[in-house]
Amino acid sequence: MSTYNPWMPQPRNPISRMAYKVARWLDGSPAYQPPKEPSETSVTGVGPEAFETVWDANTELSRDRIQIYREMRDIDTMMPEGARALDILADNAVNAPGGRFRSFTLRFDDGPTRVPKAIQAIINNLVERTLLQEKAYPFARAMLKYGDCFVQVVTGDGPRIERLWDMPPETMFRNEDAQGLLLRGSKEGEWAFEQRDPSTNKFIAGFYPWQIQHLRWNRSGESKYGRPALLSARYPFKKLGAMEEALVINWLTRAFARLLFQLDVTGKSPVEARRYIEAFTKSFQKRAISTDTKGIERLTVAKDLIVATSYIQTGDGAWQPALNKVDVVDTSNTGFWNIAPLEYWRDKFVMSTGVPRAHLSLEKDLNGKATLQWEDARFARQVRRVQMVMSEFIQHVISLELILQDVDPRKVTCTVEWPSPSTTDETDDALNKLNLAKAADLLRKNGIFNNDWIRQTLFKVSPSVSAQQEVLAKPVEVPRGGDNDDE
Repeated sequence: MSTYNPWMPQPRNPISRMAYKVARWLDGSPAYQPPKEPSETSVTGVGPEAFETVWDANTELSRDRIQIYREMRDIDTMMPEGARALDILADNAVNAPGGRFRSFTLRFDDGPTRVPKAIQAIINNLVERTLLQEKAYPFARAMLKYGDCFVQVVTGDGPRIERLWDMPPETMFRNEDAQGLLLRGSKEGEWAFEQRDPSTNKFIAGFYPWQIQHLRWNRSGESKYGRPALLSARYPFKKLGAMEEALVINWLTRAFARLLFQLDVTGKSPVEARRYIEAFTKSFQKRAISTDTKGIERLTVAKDLIVATSYIQTGDGAWQPALNKVDVVDTSNTGFWNIAPLEYWRDKFVMSTGVPRAHLSLEKDLNGKATLQWEDARFARQVRRVQMVMSEFIQHVISLELILQDVDPRKVTCTVEWPSPSTTDETDDALNKLNLAKAADLLRKNGIFNNDWIRQTLFKVSPSVSAQQEVLAKPVEVPRGGDNDDE
């Protein structure tokens, strides 16, 4: 009996039968070996995965992870720069050149290890049936947004993969052992992946390792979960939110000039002075609705006010204006035009996204061509890493489908190809190939290396393709001495 068959239920229902088949294939595969017993030098220490599993059991790290997911959702919905950065990263990684329907292509080896048409049909039908072309973009964006994307592989009675289902990341939990390998149990706490209610931590469902494809972005060595692309933008986002709210409040409450009334209360007692000021204030809040009706004006705006004044005669018979006076008080301050603090925190936010400012339409200095070219190259590398993770995910799904069809995926050469994220890279690649072709021609003419070595070493083609080209390629005969066959 196989060593790892006990972690699967007996094959009585479709899910169990497929789980049994996957386990049987993994157990007999030399690519997968069970972990060795710990040596004497490792008995006294455990890896960070063990500690994280303990903390997750106490829901401490899980709460932090859920809080990060919520903050990433706030950034996506409330911060235009953050939402745009996620769109740009996903758009550049998963795009359709020329507006075509397909964002990625599958290339099968056509050499001696040619993939049979029947197996190609299985893979192509899988892509069409699961809508993998359409779902590649939302899967990539969710991975960048949350750092984790849990995709459930839904199978039918075929057995075959019927569809791919994106699971809410805050409900999914990954269970690993002390060596960092997925658990293989079939009860609560021992499943490879478990779905729980994030508010009550109540167990909902358990999944085998092959049932969940866990896409992890920017994962650190001490964590079993990924990290969002905008993880370091959380702090600038909070500062920007508070400062923008304060700026809006300042504009709403202090944008209009205030009128300062100075009323003459000479000769009045404190009580009379207070009543006089209250009556004067109410007179500006009331307005006549009809001949015998007055109402309270709830919303006041800046108005031109005309206040009657008078002259008083002094003891020597001279006349002078009364002390009643109205002045205009300007309540504006530097907060109306000094937005340097906002720009500082916005720059820190944009820097944390890893997206060049020019892609976000925020670049002001376009003179530094070398700097812009370097930023574009660095951004293209980041986009390629997104494509690498997506290629790994697609290859896993294809391998699982082949296993369910009793086909060894190690014997099927299928490459996932994505469009280039940078036109500059395409130009540089064309120049490099031209230079390689010139170097190859010199090496061949001087008899230093043969054609087969040149194809495999300089142009990185497989031996099968090189052998095929050796048969198909025909040397071009150049006429000598200006001979003309027509003469």
